[in-house]
Amino acid sequence: MALGTIFVVFFAEDFLGPFQGFLTTLGVIIAAWAGIMIAEALLRKRDYDEESLYTPHGIYGSVNWKSLILLLVATIIGWGFVVNGAASWLDWQGYFMNLIGGKEGPWAYSNLGVLFALLIGFVGHVVLGANDIKKQEGRA
Repeated sequence: MALGTIFVVFFAEDFLGPFQGFLTTLGVIIAAWAGIMIAEALLRKRDYDEESLYTPHGIYGSVNWKSLILLLVATIIGWGFVVNGAASWLDWQGYFMNLIGGKEGPWAYSNLGVLFALLIGFVGHVVLGANDIKKQEGRA
């Protein structure tokens, strides 16, 4: 955050461009996370076992690798479908936009990547996490 502040205050031409770019970039990650969490909430039939949440040896384990990899994949795909024209340092994003008309096409600034990240997170967790949740809840 300190480096971002220094960049905006001393080097950026304006505040709004880098800020919008930051929000879009972060929005893709948050959308992917939100999709996973919505699926988690819908799949669970019981409350979490609180004691198991605080120990790596509980029924949930220490790391949910499926969800982390899903978050990474959804983020990479999501960033491929967003264009940050207001922040030149984010020109690397939109690498999949050629599939739907390019960075100047009709979908260029629709931020479809945010929607795609949300859907990938949600559907991916339903597919990859349903059996794990059933096992954790003793319903398998």
